[in-house]
Amino acid sequence: MLTLQFGQCGNQLGHALFSKISADLECANTGVPHNINYQYSEDTFNKWFNGISKEGKHLARAILVDTEQKVIKKMWNNTTIPWMYWTKNVICQSGGGCANNWAYGYMIKGHELKDEILNSVRQEIERMDHFDGFLLLLSSSGGTGSGIGSYIAKLLREEYKSKPIITTTILPFSFGEVSTQNYNTLFTLAKLYNQSDMNIIIENDQIHDICKTLLKKFTTSLQDMNEIISEKLLAILQPINSIKHSINSLVSQIASHPCYKLATIKSTPHISTMSLKYEPIYNWSSYTHHLKQTLRISNSDSKLTNVELKLPSNLLSTTTHHVYTCSVSNLLVTRGTTTDNNLVVPNEFKDKHLYTDWNTTDCFSHLHQERKFLNYDKFLGLITNNSQISYPLDILLNKTWNSYIHAAFLHQYKRFGLEEDDFLQAFSVIENVVKEYKELT
Repeated sequence: MLTLQFGQCGNQLGHALFSKISADLECANTGVPHNINYQYSEDTFNKWFNGISKEGKHLARAILVDTEQKVIKKMWNNTTIPWMYWTKNVICQSGGGCANNWAYGYMIKGHELKDEILNSVRQEIERMDHFDGFLLLLSSSGGTGSGIGSYIAKLLREEYKSKPIITTTILPFSFGEVSTQNYNTLFTLAKLYNQSDMNIIIENDQIHDICKTLLKKFTTSLQDMNEIISEKLLAILQPINSIKHSINSLVSQIASHPCYKLATIKSTPHISTMSLKYEPIYNWSSYTHHLKQTLRISNSDSKLTNVELKLPSNLLSTTTHHVYTCSVSNLLVTRGTTTDNNLVVPNEFKDKHLYTDWNTTDCFSHLHQERKFLNYDKFLGLITNNSQISYPLDILLNKTWNSYIHAAFLHQYKRFGLEEDDFLQAFSVIENVVKEYKELT
């Protein structure tokens, strides 16, 4: 797998991701025999790294793209970590970034950097014995990640038609980061919907709430948030004792229908490093029940119930009147030691009422890895493709349309070549996506 990191957010997230991978490799409390842990380490190294430096550090299989040097220089100067990036895979311009403008990134900077980026991609792929696909990390709010990321995704799709592309898109805070973030997000999601095979949506508001509520970090930093996002991604992407667990199989399971290519990740537990050794003891059924409840809809106002911010309970609710979002598909990945008295039995996710009537394929899959993850006794990730995603997209559409009808900031996009039809087409794509997800039954 080849990871591409775009912009400040994508590069910071990528750095946190590879640091988590390295920490997982170094865990002493694996819960499995030496030979099984050795195979897990080998599989992890082959998936995420492409060699070892002269200093004995793992070399990340990643390409870094940015139009400002500040973030990349800071990461490059961090010599305390046991891994590093290839110097030749760092593609960075100096010259003021993309001005938080999707059009500038897509129409101008993307064209300037495309040859250098694609050459690095080709060289990385040529070094692989087996190429599984792409993982793109980017934010939708700024200009570099959203604009250049969208443009390079288009070029990758044209050149590598048979290879899966998974994007991880970070949605901005609802209270605002930059004035143009809603336009940038609209264009990013619209373009990626056509170019990627699956888009994992991460909401900054949700991640911030997890840090504040579960980790008790009331002064939450971007690093704190990136560590949570990394745990979510790795809960799904880290190796499993199954030859079927590849990017291609993941896309086939979660986003096989061309009209439904968005996914989110629910995960549990999230505990601070200092509190990890005091982790409450829950059985597998408590955790699986807890994750099922994250798919619940509140009966009171039809808004989503944020169960992910609550702690699991060993007292399983027998309430049957809950209403659940309609899913296209779900994949549960469990990591940790099982016993005869405490097996993973995820039958709750097999209930037919959780899924669409028209989907005749297996809507639910479960994969288990006995090797512990990041010293957690148990860790679970649920990657789900369901109607919940229409909620934040609907809010985005309303905010963006309100700006558009008042012609707010339109001149900043038109000066770089966008026209009225480009805006209307992006609105049409996302409006259709929201409509399709809302009508899931």
